[in-house]
Amino acid sequence: MIRFTLPARSQITPNNEKDPLPFYYKRSTGWLYRHRLQMGLDLLPPGGQSVLEVGVGSGILVPTLTRHYPRYTGTDLVLAANLQRLVAPGCEAAFVSADLLDPNTLAAGAYDAIVCFSVLEHISDSEGAARSLAHALAPGGTLITGYPMVSALMTKAFAAIGYKNIDDDHVAPPAQIAAALAKVLQPQTRVAFPPLATVTTALYQCASWRKPL
Repeated sequence: MIRFTLPARSQITPNNEKDPLPFYYKRSTGWLYRHRLQMGLDLLPPGGQSVLEVGVGSGILVPTLTRHYPRYTGTDLVLAANLQRLVAPGCEAAFVSADLLDPNTLAAGAYDAIVCFSVLEHISDSEGAARSLAHALAPGGTLITGYPMVSALMTKAFAAIGYKNIDDDHVAPPAQIAAALAKVLQPQTRVAFPPLATVTTALYQCASWRKPL
């Protein structure tokens, strides 16, 4: 099992003004923000040599993933400063500025595992994003996705913790994302918070997807 370890706040830098980094360290929101990552990490199968993190952001997951995979690649539209110092000793790591919708930015079949947390809800072209993820995944590899519900309830929830105008950023609902991924990958397991919540009532959900051999 891969256990998420929160880096020291002094080690990590937001990659833009909307980076949710502060919420990981607040008493009011920290547990939930950390728990949603752990839900997804729990779905990763054992073994594997290479992992791709799409949406590396501030690098909150870099120490955890680079401890467990010999080769790591982190991508985002904008890369935060000092990401390399978060890499665990012995891991071969690279950070690349990349657009998920550009088919030329991710190597074909290169990764045993891909993690993509809180990214797909920001992309209106869900099918284009799904094709790119499947393209980068090795045959038999696993994709882990995580995203919040996009609804009026979630709009109010984000406003309550200080995220104003979240609807400007959350443009793809879970059903749309899942339908796009199901066209190119095989669905495996879904978990949600609160536990057992349906797609329409979950605050956050993670799912695993497998690329056929």
